[in-house]
Amino acid sequence: MGTYGYCAPDYAMTGQLTFKSDIYSFGVVLLELITGRKAIDTTRPRKDQNLVGWARPLFKDRRNFPKMVDPLLQGQYPVRGLYQALAIAAMCVQEQPSMRPVVSDVVSALNFLASSKYDPTSPSSSRRRRNTCRDDEEKRPDLSKETESEGNQI
Repeated sequence: MGTYGYCAPDYAMTGQLTFKSDIYSFGVVLLELITGRKAIDTTRPRKDQNLVGWARPLFKDRRNFPKMVDPLLQGQYPVRGLYQALAIAAMCVQEQPSMRPVVSDVVSALNFLASSKYDPTSPSSSRRRRNTCRDDEEKRPDLSKETESEGNQI
């Protein structure tokens, strides 16, 4: 049996591994990256111990998305990128396998996300909206030129 927390509900019930159960597991890993939380965290209150169980109600309203971000990011992330990444994760962790995307759709969505250019000074940036770290903006190196030359590597 798979690792609890990453295991798709359909796999847990049937014991049959499918591409769709792998997509579910990938969605859990993506959620871990976005939230900074573990798939199962027994140090949290009982209702919040399972990452997917905690995230599902929050997926229903985009206004909840900032609550899902890893606090270590301190509000420094592109909001549009967050919405797109959480949309991918939400599709991957659908309870019904038929509702989960196929691998090629996940790859396309991730490629789109990776190729998107985010302007840290645009109003859609959480940094701008929260007015944090403005004093440090001039001190930071411009990484956009380096990123463009490196290509879209993940």
